[in-house]
Amino acid sequence: MKDANKKNFFQTIFSDKKYRPLLISAGLFLCFDLGVLIPNYVFSTLLKKDAVSINLAGRQRMLSQKMTKSLLEVKNQQEAGSSFKESREELKKAYELFDDALDGFGRGKSVQGADGEPVYLPVVDTEKKRAILDQALAIWTPYKEKLQPILKADESIQFKDLEAAVEYARENNLKLLSLMNQLTIESEQVAQTKTGYLQLIQLIGMTLALGNFFILLSRSFKRMQIADQEIETANAQILQLNERLQADNIRLKSELDATRRLQQMILPKSSELESVEGLDIAGYMEPADEVGGDYYDVLNLDGNVKIGIGDVTGHGLESGMLMLMVQTAVRTLQEVEETNPVRFMDILNRTIYKNIQRMDSGKNLTLSLIDYSDGELKLSGQHEEVILARSNGEVELLDTTDLGFPIGLDDEIADFVDEQKIKLDVGDVAVLFTDGITEAEDIHKNLYGIEKLCEVIKQNRHLSASEIKDAVIEDVRSHIGLQQVFDDITLLVLKQKDTGTSLNSLQSQSLATVGI
Repeated sequence: MKDANKKNFFQTIFSDKKYRPLLISAGLFLCFDLGVLIPNYVFSTLLKKDAVSINLAGRQRMLSQKMTKSLLEVKNQQEAGSSFKESREELKKAYELFDDALDGFGRGKSVQGADGEPVYLPVVDTEKKRAILDQALAIWTPYKEKLQPILKADESIQFKDLEAAVEYARENNLKLLSLMNQLTIESEQVAQTKTGYLQLIQLIGMTLALGNFFILLSRSFKRMQIADQEIETANAQILQLNERLQADNIRLKSELDATRRLQQMILPKSSELESVEGLDIAGYMEPADEVGGDYYDVLNLDGNVKIGIGDVTGHGLESGMLMLMVQTAVRTLQEVEETNPVRFMDILNRTIYKNIQRMDSGKNLTLSLIDYSDGELKLSGQHEEVILARSNGEVELLDTTDLGFPIGLDDEIADFVDEQKIKLDVGDVAVLFTDGITEAEDIHKNLYGIEKLCEVIKQNRHLSASEIKDAVIEDVRSHIGLQQVFDDITLLVLKQKDTGTSLNSLQSQSLATVGI
């Protein structure tokens, strides 16, 4: 993976035209740098050798004078009859160093340096140096021969040998000194020439590098100016878009608020819930977004009570609009007094299905409908379980899977619709809900669950429907805590009231028993 990323990186760098000036500048800088570093290394090596030549050429001047001095001391000591051994040793040492260095200048070899360590003395590398060396050798060769008897003598030296050497030294000492001085000066001039070349190369390389740098800097500034202009233009466009988005958001929020208010407006009012004889009813709906996709309703048409609860897939504006369609369709069928649960669900489904197809939407919903009359619930449609909490504390879960089919998923669902009858005694509680309650998460992703919901209902079954509703919502809220609410929450509590029918029946039976 890393190799592939590297390959893509280099392919992008070398193929994209916008990187080409940078690559060219970098390549030129590298060439200029190498063009300075390589000659610098070469000339540094040559100058190091020249330094040896200059040093030893300068030493040759000193040695030529030292030999003359030592030779004269030997002569004076010989004439005075004293020992000349020490002076002769100095002469011999100077002779050997001078001769060895002169030979090194002629053919290049390792000689003794100024610090006593061996160094390599390169052969003279110019015609002028060679001419100077030849002149020096022409003087040195006879001088060298004349010094041999003196260097080899033990106790005394032949007068004629000593006199000949001294006389030759006097005649040629200054000439030899001058030649060695010329050799030194010539070596220095050669080194200075090389230094000049090196400085010129460095100057040219630095000039080219600086020129390349300023060209790159100029292009970079120009590109930055263009980029700044593009950024300013983009910022201006973004500001315009933000202003438009803010305006659109304000408009959309107004539309969502209007839709939400519309949803709240069509929910059953307290007076409608209280108008249902025999049932204590309490409802609650809280959308996760501005507009919810849950549905509940209670319709009372001349004593025919229709109770519905549903959950559209997802939430938001589209789900909310589908919920409004369902509410309208249910009310319409209730108004035309359609009482057959199969026909009711089938007509409702076909209406919603065709609207969903026209909307090109993938939405559908689960829906349960209850017809209530005289303590009896007739349940149809597929939705979440219905919880029955009997007055004696028993809790039942009614599965609605076999009572219907999701609305809007298929155009024909009549074969799937069925009805289940449930008898409610006084104090019995029926609870309908959406999965926004049972699937509510806490901060640890733990679900609220059906078991906990049943337990809360069981513990509060003796309370009114409104109080049971409040207890459930409070417990769900406590479970959610600081966690975000991800789904709409809807709850519908039905509690059978004591209508007096049972009491009247009991009184009639008592009167019949006593013969009244």
